[in-house]
Amino acid sequence: MNRGILIAGALLVCTATQAAEPTRPAAAAVAAPARLAAGNDAEPLPRKLDLRVGDVRKYMTPEEFRALLAGREEERNTVLVQANVPLLPVKSEQPIPSGMPLLPLWWAVTNPTQSWRILLPDLNAPPPGPPDKVPPPIFRWGP
Repeated sequence: MNRGILIAGALLVCTATQAAEPTRPAAAAVAAPARLAAGNDAEPLPRKLDLRVGDVRKYMTPEEFRALLAGREEERNTVLVQANVPLLPVKSEQPIPSGMPLLPLWWAVTNPTQSWRILLPDLNAPPPGPPDKVPPPIFRWGP
């Protein structure tokens, strides 16, 4: 009985897929042989992408062009790229909650893609123990 339901479901999915596919228009099928019969065997090739810069003087002022030619060889061949993109927080750099034994397990369930991190030491965790800040000494006259 289960096999019959599976086969019926597969046939239903195949029928729905066949019905959803667009059919090829008949005009396009007829137009292709007519074009070949007329002697136009080669389809027009798309134009190639032209990546030439052309004359650089169109894009630079004469002062910039002279400064570029008069510069040192290292400066002429150096490319400087600066990015002013703020760094977004990354999940792998956030510390794993520690403390109670169940807290890391709950974190692993809520973050399944990062759950492997509970098996390794957390490099982003704050150092254990008291903070490095030592309180200032307090002067007392007596015990």
